[in-house]
Amino acid sequence: MANGRGKSLLNVPRNPANLFNSLVLLLLATAGCHGYTLVETPTTDGFHSKLPAPYTRAVVWGGRPDTAQSASTWLLKKGLLVVDQTKVLQTAADQKVNLSGYQYLETDVLRMAKLVGARLVVFSNAEVGSWEALDWSNGFPHSQRVYSATISLRAVDVNTGEIEWSGKAQSTERFSNIEEGVSLLTCHALATAWGMRNPGATAPENVCPRGSGVMITETHRPSTNPTSSGRENLTPSMNN
Repeated sequence: MANGRGKSLLNVPRNPANLFNSLVLLLLATAGCHGYTLVETPTTDGFHSKLPAPYTRAVVWGGRPDTAQSASTWLLKKGLLVVDQTKVLQTAADQKVNLSGYQYLETDVLRMAKLVGARLVVFSNAEVGSWEALDWSNGFPHSQRVYSATISLRAVDVNTGEIEWSGKAQSTERFSNIEEGVSLLTCHALATAWGMRNPGATAPENVCPRGSGVMITETHRPSTNPTSSGRENLTPSMNN
């Protein structure tokens, strides 16, 4: 009985084609579940009551340094004159006004910006969440930090205190390159505020062209480590 059973197992026919197909399907499933792709556009909202004339002097204030830098570069390309924050800080120091850190009044920023000749202050705010994710894109699991973010910007007239335009962009997928991700979100927030694209989740490709590695995101949710999950508001709510 035992010998007959062993013999029957050895004689089970094996189909090489079926075995090969199974291996291919397994490989594709493993590689596809945790791949990374480019996100075409974030979700945005925004409006404007008036847009600045060319050579309008503006100060970009608050938020992450990379957000302020991206916004400054975008505004410069649109013909505005951007006053460096260091000049505003020096003027504030001369006036014995504290603008360092996050504990400051917007009215003080507007007053100091007016003293340096600016007509607008563009207040920026960045909310960034980060996670440790398991990436399988190379066929082997390795830990990688991924992000989600929301960038908000609004332009305030230093003389009237009126908000002339405002824009917000929120990532729809997690991404791994924080600098390029923030830059793309900033661009879409400003483009929406200026009416260069409509609010929502679609936009012309030429509004904020994708660069190499911009907004690298996962196709599906990665495995996350709950203990390291978190969300940080890098710029608290401004005081009026």
